[in-house]
Amino acid sequence: MEREKFDFKIYAEYEKLGYYVRDNGNIITGIEKVYYISELIDEEVYIQDELVHEYPYYRITKIFSVDDGYIRMDTKYAGGYLKFGKQFIYDKDGKLTIVDQDKKFGKIKLDYIMSFLQDKGIINLKTGAGWYNKDFDLNYAIDFFEEEKIWEIVLAETEPYDPKKHGVPQEIKGVAICLKDYVNIVWYIDGETGQVYTEEEFKNRNKSQKITHTFQGKTYTEEEWKAFEQEQWEKYQAKRDKKHLWERLFG
Repeated sequence: MEREKFDFKIYAEYEKLGYYVRDNGNIITGIEKVYYISELIDEEVYIQDELVHEYPYYRITKIFSVDDGYIRMDTKYAGGYLKFGKQFIYDKDGKLTIVDQDKKFGKIKLDYIMSFLQDKGIINLKTGAGWYNKDFDLNYAIDFFEEEKIWEIVLAETEPYDPKKHGVPQEIKGVAICLKDYVNIVWYIDGETGQVYTEEEFKNRNKSQKITHTFQGKTYTEEEWKAFEQEQWEKYQAKRDKKHLWERLFG
């Protein structure tokens, strides 16, 4: 497979309008020349962002070396900055390394998250409607916390501000914090069970899980401890009722 090179003709067309539409409908929304520093790349490069009009409606970011024009990295992003699928990385000699970004997910995959967004009326998965606005800004953000196996979905400045629900702005060092007219809507989804939480529910969930109890060498979260106590109470009640029944029958 021939290694891709930077297209200066597309770059020239992009410079005229600030975007470039390919024949297949994909839109290049950004090209810039920068000095890029990371563990894998340390050189001057062109970074190119392209919106891909196919499920799951994502962005491809490609990095090309300025020295020879050859591609150095090809990464897919869903919902802003969530890496998914196969990531292709080339060294300066053209040696290819493929990283499977989907390995970090638990039982709940990206398909589940996209279906959730469609169920909420945020995106049409057949057409992609609702994916981004007229300025090519995405209407939602997706993230995944690998250690906790938790998905985060954010709709930026979507819900009207309500002081009863969102709290009254407080002062910091005598300066009032001015909240925006609209605030974010945030959902969290358990990456193993699919359980959906609002932001408030998730905060309370985390608080309860930080409280632990230890009994006979085993540690319980607050929720697990409550369930354990209930189970022990039910066992005690069952034994107690059985004893009373025996005493009534046989004195």
